[in-house]
Amino acid sequence: MLKDDFKDGSGTAFVSGPIEAPDNFFADHYEPLLMKAISLGHSFVMGPASGTDSTALKYLIDQGVEPSRITVYLTKFEEKVLKDRIEWFIKLGGNFEVEGTTTSERDAAMTRDSDYDILRYMTIEEQKVFYGERYFPRVSATEKNDRRRRGLPLHVNHGLVDQDNQREHRTVADKTGKSGTQKPGPLKRLLGGY
Repeated sequence: MLKDDFKDGSGTAFVSGPIEAPDNFFADHYEPLLMKAISLGHSFVMGPASGTDSTALKYLIDQGVEPSRITVYLTKFEEKVLKDRIEWFIKLGGNFEVEGTTTSERDAAMTRDSDYDILRYMTIEEQKVFYGERYFPRVSATEKNDRRRRGLPLHVNHGLVDQDNQREHRTVADKTGKSGTQKPGPLKRLLGGY
């Protein structure tokens, strides 16, 4: 659940999303949430991937967020391979953390070090339309981030997913893992009725 103390600038959002997404996906699903978090003085953590991660990083900097309020997490192998890609951000005063040897370990660290998620992953039907012949059933890293925050198993059989899991996923949770997606309300309170 969203805690009142998140409103005083003490909240940290974990931003995650797809590498590939439909047109306007970021503008429609991320910009309103990021703007609200910015207005509340929150900090941000994210990975180094292209797509949502890199778009969010650039967006936050373009919106005037102090780089010191943003931390990019890298795995040990990503530090060797990708650190040069975020060197510009580090020179601005941005932070980076090296966590784990796998992206799953890195993502778990970002969940641990944040208070809530700003994320959206496509439903199965949206994936089928977007990917066409390239579609294959899977649990994306973004969906795993949502499931980790909610205390659910990270893998699910897509053939058995019910309609309740076919909704837009935006999670606001506290560090105990109680999630705003379990009951309606916390995200709307954060966004002032968005």
